[in-house]
Amino acid sequence: MSFARTKIQPPRPRAGTAGTWIERPALDAHLLDALLGQRLVLVCAAAGYGKTTALARQLARLPAGTAVAWISADADDDLHRLLECWIAALEPHDLPWRTAPEALLARVDDPRGRARLAAELLDALESCEVEHGVIVFDDLHRVADAAFFELLDGVLERLGPRWTVAVATREDPPLSLARWRAAGELAEFRRHELQFATEEAEALAGALEAEGPGATALAARTRGWPAGLRLALAHGARSAAAGERAIRDFLDEEVIGPLPAELRAFLLRSAVLPELTAARAAAVTGDARAAAQIERIERLGLFVSSLQAAEPTLRLHDLFRETLLERLRLEHPDEWPALWRRAAAGESDPARQLPMLLHAGDVDGAAAALLAQAPTLLTEGALATVAHLLALFPDSFAATSPALHEARGLLAWARWDFPAMLQAMRAAERGWVACGEADRARAAVAYQSLALNALGRHVESAARLGPLRREAMSRDTRVVVLVACTWHALDLGSLHRLGPLLDELVALLETCDDASLWYRAHPLPRLNGLPGTEAALQRYVRGALRVAADRPLPLRALARVQAGWHHAWQRGELDAAEQELAAVLDDCRWLGEPANVAGSAQLLAAFVHALRGEREPALAAAERLVDEHPAARGPASLWVLRLHAARVAARFGERERLLRHLDWLRGHPSADGFAAAAQASQIEALAGHVERLAGRPDAAIDCWSRALECEEAVDRLGHAVEVRLYRAAALLAQGRRESAAAELATAVRRVAGGAGVGAALFARPALEALAATDWTGVLADEAVAVLGGWLGRAFAPPAAAPAPLPGGLSAREWEVLERIAAGDSNKLIARALDLSPHTVKRHVANILDKLGAASRGQAAAWYAVQRG
Repeated sequence: MSFARTKIQPPRPRAGTAGTWIERPALDAHLLDALLGQRLVLVCAAAGYGKTTALARQLARLPAGTAVAWISADADDDLHRLLECWIAALEPHDLPWRTAPEALLARVDDPRGRARLAAELLDALESCEVEHGVIVFDDLHRVADAAFFELLDGVLERLGPRWTVAVATREDPPLSLARWRAAGELAEFRRHELQFATEEAEALAGALEAEGPGATALAARTRGWPAGLRLALAHGARSAAAGERAIRDFLDEEVIGPLPAELRAFLLRSAVLPELTAARAAAVTGDARAAAQIERIERLGLFVSSLQAAEPTLRLHDLFRETLLERLRLEHPDEWPALWRRAAAGESDPARQLPMLLHAGDVDGAAAALLAQAPTLLTEGALATVAHLLALFPDSFAATSPALHEARGLLAWARWDFPAMLQAMRAAERGWVACGEADRARAAVAYQSLALNALGRHVESAARLGPLRREAMSRDTRVVVLVACTWHALDLGSLHRLGPLLDELVALLETCDDASLWYRAHPLPRLNGLPGTEAALQRYVRGALRVAADRPLPLRALARVQAGWHHAWQRGELDAAEQELAAVLDDCRWLGEPANVAGSAQLLAAFVHALRGEREPALAAAERLVDEHPAARGPASLWVLRLHAARVAARFGERERLLRHLDWLRGHPSADGFAAAAQASQIEALAGHVERLAGRPDAAIDCWSRALECEEAVDRLGHAVEVRLYRAAALLAQGRRESAAAELATAVRRVAGGAGVGAALFARPALEALAATDWTGVLADEAVAVLGGWLGRAFAPPAAAPAPLPGGLSAREWEVLERIAAGDSNKLIARALDLSPHTVKRHVANILDKLGAASRGQAAAWYAVQRG
């Protein structure tokens, strides 16, 4: 959770204090009825009209079992942040999400992602088993993000009758108010409904035991304004506020001024905090009696709300806080920066921390804080939040800040916008060099190299990357450099470098638990089967799974993809590989089909199906790789996927499909020619298959021979071993047994050396011909035995699946369903089964999907039938 928990905690109505809100039967009844029966409730009036208090009081009076979600808006909250708060506020009500809400949030900066989140949110609300629910957005006038209002309008339009949205604001929000008003589905509470009538003013005066001018006269002067009236009565004023500026003066003179010096000093200095708790207020003000001061503030009935939090927490009313801050700046300008810095030091919410640093005048500190937080935010999918925080900085500063350029470059990488990433990281490098930050400059260079590789500009990448390997640098920078070196060595064909690079990379990762660093370093599938990589790849899987735990992060799914490759490629354990693939596809669905996970899963699926000899699923998965390739990733990435799709086509004798891919590969060479030799060898290997399928074995052998002249360039996911086995089969068909045996012996050595048995299984048509041959006198017995073992693996039937439980549920899902049927909440299920809430939500989604149920209640009913 990247926001302050207090944003989703409603105020607690006061009772028995000087701040008691008198009974207002007409307003209370009308508002309560609206919250129970209208689609939209709008409470709209200027500051000080008691909007928040009025809503909080009625929420406390809702019938038992009513679901309530409260979201308090901060200044300039963006779409991602408000949705994150909204989803967290609904968490106690166990909405039956079918996709991880965190994953849906990760893509709200894209219109299609917003549409999907809105649809899934509506489905979850509709399937939530509550009699009625109320969702409150407080202080919505602070929000300027048009995308949020567009989404909220769409949700309102399709919201079921069991849910009500209530909005408290100083001005009309940009929603379709006229439509809901005409339909009779909008309840409006404005100044006239909220202001005090004469009799209510007199009742308030009696409750406050006020002395001074009559309540009737004050009500007339304040025009029934609750804030001005209450303060005038409570503090014995002879005049009353009549406007926002006037009420600030009133607060300054009549409320803040007369306070005891110690309490006044505490309030002034703690006003830099959005909410007051004893610990945070003490840290900011240095007042060891902060807890007692907070109790005193609440007891005096000052302009504050008490939150329903785990510890005593007060939120200052906007006008009260603004008045205190204005007085603080005038009286203690020398303390102003330090107080904001101390507030920022204790703030975990980045959207609050950065403005605090900017208030302190510490733009460099704010930029550094954003850069420190950006990797984690981006790993969790908060791309829109990072973009919003970047926009807080003045343009003149943003244009020269290397920290902001680097953060902008990381955001571009998360969006796969490699040209923007390259431009931002070049600016970051210039800035870091100018201010003497050599380590950060090196990181910016490494990021440039990654972008250049992705764009197919390998010559430029090599020129930037080469000198870095010899320089000293921090761990995090070294990780980025090693990732760039790995990408570069793969494209160049320098396969002998990959094992040492991966060993060094994983050793560094193992020294930290930073999920963002592990995520940035996740290995490419092409590393499987290359010399010296297996041990490091296995260590990466173990470490990434440990760091990701059960959080709904792409990191976890990508680590399981790599585990699937290990089983399929290194071990030839196809049953285990299929189990991992099933888990990855399940992860992918729960994560909302993120492009990087979906693409990695499709590649693994294409190869696992091909290893099994499953023609149609393999071809379909290979074509999806190409068809669903994100355009933003550029032609270099597509070139690699086309190569793999062509190999699958060749595996199943699909000559026309193979030719289509081959023509594209020939027409899209490396952007700068740097990888041209490697690409030419791979194209020759594919051309050999074209000749094989055309019945021209001599031409096929010639193509494969030319491809193997640069074997390191061909050797991606066992391509070199595959080519050798097909070449051996072609030579054998021509009666050249000794040449075929030599080729086969080389393939056996390469598989034993780490290329992986999957490389042999992929060449199954050639394998069948080779295994049917008598190799006596030309091939060692050990090699013949290996060949037989390969054939046995290639034709091994899938393991028999265990008898499924009813509904196709797993044993764990059945346990969760038992608890659902018993009426347990997600939290209770997690505690009973020793699971995390994330895991329980996911099991619930799987259960509903498998049973075709829309709600937990339907699933429980199905269970009752099964149990008889």
